[in-house]
Amino acid sequence: MSLSTTLSRIPFFYRLIVVAVACALLLLPVTRLGFFQSLENRTLDLRFKAQPTPSDSSIVIVTVDGGSLERLPWLSWPWPRQLYGDCLGLLRRWGASVVAFDILYDLPSLYGAGDDQALGDSAGAFGRAVFAINLQRRDGRPIPESAVIPVSGAFPGLDSAWTSTPPFDPILAGAAALGNVSAQPDADGVFRRIGLLTNTPAGPVPSLALAVAWLHAGRPDMALEPGLLSIGNARIPLDEDYRMILRFRGPTATFRYVPIADLLQSIEAEAAGIEGPVDPAVFRNAIVFIGYTAPGLYDLKPTPYSAICPGVEVHANTVDNILAGVAIRRVGVPATFVCALLCSLLCAIAFRAGKSVVLQGLLGVAVLAGYSGAAFLAFASNVWIETVYPLSAGLVSLLAGSIMSYGRANRQKREIRAAFSQYLSPAVVEQLSRHPEKLVLGGEQKVMTAYFSDLAGFTSFSEKLTPSELVGLLNRYLSMMTDTILEHGGTLDKYIGDAIVAFWNAPLPCEDHAAAACRTVLSMKDSLVALNATLLSEGLPELKPRTGLNTGLMTVGNMGSSRRFDYTMMGSSVNLASRLEGVNKVYSTRIMASRATVEAAGEEFLFRELDTIRVVGQKTPVDIFELLGYRESVPVKAARLASSYAEALAAYREGSFDRALAMFEALAAGGDPVSGAMAGRCADLSARGRIDGWDGVYDMTSK
Repeated sequence: MSLSTTLSRIPFFYRLIVVAVACALLLLPVTRLGFFQSLENRTLDLRFKAQPTPSDSSIVIVTVDGGSLERLPWLSWPWPRQLYGDCLGLLRRWGASVVAFDILYDLPSLYGAGDDQALGDSAGAFGRAVFAINLQRRDGRPIPESAVIPVSGAFPGLDSAWTSTPPFDPILAGAAALGNVSAQPDADGVFRRIGLLTNTPAGPVPSLALAVAWLHAGRPDMALEPGLLSIGNARIPLDEDYRMILRFRGPTATFRYVPIADLLQSIEAEAAGIEGPVDPAVFRNAIVFIGYTAPGLYDLKPTPYSAICPGVEVHANTVDNILAGVAIRRVGVPATFVCALLCSLLCAIAFRAGKSVVLQGLLGVAVLAGYSGAAFLAFASNVWIETVYPLSAGLVSLLAGSIMSYGRANRQKREIRAAFSQYLSPAVVEQLSRHPEKLVLGGEQKVMTAYFSDLAGFTSFSEKLTPSELVGLLNRYLSMMTDTILEHGGTLDKYIGDAIVAFWNAPLPCEDHAAAACRTVLSMKDSLVALNATLLSEGLPELKPRTGLNTGLMTVGNMGSSRRFDYTMMGSSVNLASRLEGVNKVYSTRIMASRATVEAAGEEFLFRELDTIRVVGQKTPVDIFELLGYRESVPVKAARLASSYAEALAAYREGSFDRALAMFEALAAGGDPVSGAMAGRCADLSARGRIDGWDGVYDMTSK
């Protein structure tokens, strides 16, 4: 009797179990390899980005940033350490709980012994200052006993070091604690885990974050055991390498940033008896980190959110996690194997239950999506359940069920990716591939947010560049802008030369599409700062895009022939977004939005109402606004300007052109080009005399 005949006599259910177990067993060692673990780490990063959580408002980062360096040009770098001591004294007077320096002071100051002594004395007077120490496994200075903190338990698998670069002696004498700042990233270079303790000949030395948390909590008892660090009543789960898996709260600058120049200015203001730029309440009982964020000064620590993150923010995240008790706990290999076995078995059953190729695929996808959703929900409770291994087992199980069925489904997915990968994010493309019925000619009407942008002065500077220079410049600009659109859930519609057209809320729903569009534009604005700096250094022109945003009912869908089509939008609301992009030229603005977008975006952003206009080709007046930025971070000066401008605009709409003219001229004298444009208009209207039927609407005469 042949093997195939023997197998055919085994009931299908038992063969199904054999296939499922075989898939799970065979993939277990394979998915422990570096590539699959790196892939699993990427899925962890996605979960971080999909589930951001609020940070601890009591943690403040005082930044030695580029702006502070520019505001204090008379100070030679490195700055005198007495300046940091003065800041420490101010923070003590303001009631800060702990202050940690993510700065190594291992060498004597260039300004003499008195400079080191000044910082050490300030630290001693404060009594809760933590300084950085770098532990290492090579020749160096002995590890000071003051770096050790009391921890009970055994440390057989703990990271070890035997030398250090401690702070210079006068500073060391004033330190309340020392914290290790050396850390190892994952294999892909991303920091997701942090070692809280390092075993040394002198005893266990804490990380900078653990030392801060320990001091802030009142120096509680600590105990270390496999998989757990106890800090008083808090229990911090650790992985098999005694490292804490961080629950990153968000991207760079998630925690409150205060430039150090503001603190120094507040010291001067305090001495003068006047109010400074920083509210002392910000630092009352706060945990304060002082570290570098200026380009070229700080150590880059890639995180799940960003490839460029100041190391001081990783320390802040760690303290946040320790105090909140929210470290990530990774499910062990035995439980992960059970998950993979279950996923594999359910996928095999789904294939068997399906009466058609489509239904088989849908049932299999439902199983995989269900598991992914369960893993996603578990992550909300800070539990990391692997997805790559179980999903791989489920997929292989489906393949074992029907290679042909899988091949057809795979070809269909490739067609969808080919159609949409150029203007949709990978996540959206993946969801579309699961719902191919959306790929049909025709459209649907839905409320969306449209985006149009164009480069100011493109024609003039393009004539000064060679064709290759122009193409290279455009490719760099368009790539950066497109990546930003896709990262924020947008859909790229098309390029028109240097112009970009995009939209939100299609093909997949995006409930906060107006806010997402605003976030995209602000992110673009930030990204352009670095790009323009690079371009100027290369002798290339600075890029200044103008943007128009509008929210309204639009028609969207696949439009074209059955052989070639585009996923695009159309309608009067789309045209208005295009018109608003051009209207920027009249008001010398960069980001213009309609009232519909402003109201849909919500309170997250601060807008300045500019005017009421009637664009070319439309009869209905439109209130137009300038997007200034995130409400919480817009400078006070800009907010005051918006308020003053609103008063002038009210006078203009009332027909009080002389009064409006005076108000606009005053604002224009302060450097506001929008007010300058409105002042010119008021002067023209005032010269005409009384205007019957004045309704405050300005008719645009060009696109």
